Amino acid sequence: MSKLIKNLQKTNAAVTLDTYKGGDLAIRIGSLAVKAITGGMQSDDWKRYMALFADNDEQFDLLTMVSETDPAWMAQSRAYIVSNAVCDAQTNTKTANGVDTRIDTNLNEVPGGNLVPQWRPFDIPNV
Repeated sequence: MSKLIKNLQKTNAAVTLDTYKGGDLAIRIGSLAVKAITGGMQSDDWKRYMALFADNDEQFDLLTMVSETDPAWMAQSRAYIVSNAVCDAQTNTKTANGVDTRIDTNLNEVPGGNLVPQWRPFDIPNV
């Protein structure tokens, strides 16, 4: 159970540990990020990438669907989430850098729903 900022921070910790152990988590996340960027927000690649960080359908929708009522910082936060991972292990995939903490305001943190498991290519390990 977590909100998006915590999930992004968890990703950084998992990548740091995995890289130390000689793993390829940063490379896998970075590859997904590149596909998401080149595919765009409407692509399945975007959904697969953003599903890594969502615990429920509400969080997933926030990361994958644009609303006319979205504040400007929301688009920028989505852009940071996907662009921060492109450098993979060289920058420890610090996916939370630049993400506005207001992203978690009134956001449900209870896991659940059908969308996230459908789209998530792998789980980020807990550390």
